Amino acid sequence: MGCICSAQANQQSIKTKIVIIGLEQSGKTALFEYIKRGNFVETQPTDGYNVDFNNKDFLIFDLAGRTPSLWQHYYENTDGIIFVIDSSNKENLQQVKEQLMKLNQDIEFLNIGVLIMFTKSDLEHINCKAFLDECGVLKNLEQEKAWQMCSSKTGEGIEEGIQKLMLLIKKQYTRPQNQQKV
Repeated sequence: MGCICSAQANQQSIKTKIVIIGLEQSGKTALFEYIKRGNFVETQPTDGYNVDFNNKDFLIFDLAGRTPSLWQHYYENTDGIIFVIDSSNKENLQQVKEQLMKLNQDIEFLNIGVLIMFTKSDLEHINCKAFLDECGVLKNLEQEKAWQMCSSKTGEGIEEGIQKLMLLIKKQYTRPQNQQKV
């Protein structure tokens, strides 16, 4: 799981918190490392979490996928969530659906944009919309959402995905107060 924070170029620094979550071996840490370094790095399974406070634009937390029951503790004061799905592992579809439904419950009253990143798109191409329809994301996830295919090895789609998420977050802050979730 990861958390990203962005600093705006005004006099004061405003941090944007992003949490990266997903099932085990979905590619969260590889994505985290690509965002942090700008290139692919071989990674090990995460025990606990990884944090990057040094990036001038983002603060990133990468949490282990084997502890989804702990994810909800990181949603407070979060502006966006990146939910990582391994596009080459269709056997996990039911688990993905369950975690997305739990995510929807956990953030129901929070104003959080959700980006669904399909990793390992360099290995196998899938139809994102069909996958999201099949696991019920489009009808079950009430938050503002977007999706993006990506590869942490080549970097393809990562920047585009982050831009989509930042647009969702910007949209949250420009929404009139009476339309914001409480």
